[in-house]
Amino acid sequence: MSLGFYRLIKGHLTVRQRQSPDGDSMRFVANDMSLFEALPRFSPPSEAGGVESYQLRFQAIDTPELHYGGAAQPHGIDSRNGLLQWLGVDPSDWDWAVAPSGFEWEKEAVILCDGFEGHGRPIAFVLRDLDDKDGSDVKLTKSLLAKTYNYHAADTGLAYLGLYSGGLSFEIQSSLIAAYKQAKAANLGIWKLDRTRRFTVNTLDDIGPERGSLIYPKIFRRCVDALRWAGGEFEPGRDVDDFLVDSPDDNDKFVVHARQGGQLKSRLSDVLEQVNNQIRIQIDFNTVEFVSK
Repeated sequence: MSLGFYRLIKGHLTVRQRQSPDGDSMRFVANDMSLFEALPRFSPPSEAGGVESYQLRFQAIDTPELHYGGAAQPHGIDSRNGLLQWLGVDPSDWDWAVAPSGFEWEKEAVILCDGFEGHGRPIAFVLRDLDDKDGSDVKLTKSLLAKTYNYHAADTGLAYLGLYSGGLSFEIQSSLIAAYKQAKAANLGIWKLDRTRRFTVNTLDDIGPERGSLIYPKIFRRCVDALRWAGGEFEPGRDVDDFLVDSPDDNDKFVVHARQGGQLKSRLSDVLEQVNNQIRIQIDFNTVEFVSK
């Protein structure tokens, strides 16, 4: 499939008991599940709640975590509730992070998908509806992008951007970055709380939902893993820097696009500095392209 074209797949978003949707991922059942089969890196669906479905990864956005290995972030519930409101659902009935026993919910939706990621999740733009034929390949234009939840989440401060190399056309990526910058300048949503550039962490509570700092979700995930690796609390010789040296697969690679048109390749450890328990980030992760693993 050419860059910029996506398979249009109609179906419904679904949540069943013990499932835990968040602001950038939810299960999806297609009206015709065979439409996924010809997409790059195809992976078969799994059964969840007695129904074959896929856990989607919403393209280009990354919302605060609700349940990363049992750990959560500030604004995680708010971002999930923002998705529900966009879908026309009253979030007051969802006063939980994990769906309770007997819970069943579904909502008609349309996704635009051009392939699967490494964990077997379809990478998707999400729309409430679209008149085009189910299974057709459509060009993602700026006007169509503006109708997606992905754009809405960036534009209203519900989500950070999570861009990956080779995933988007220049036009679409530029539109998403412009939407993110506008939301940040207006101090919307997550941007009232974000402390990614400089924050202090000694235990999970320092980045947790009750009184912790809100930080870029990928950095949160690396801090959670590093804290567990360190035994729950950082100490000299057992901090994030040391964790990245010990766990090179978690030392994410990314590409920075220079204004002159060049590309600079880097790693997380190159732009993360830890001084005692203060972590400083020297780059805007919303504008780089991470390299898929």
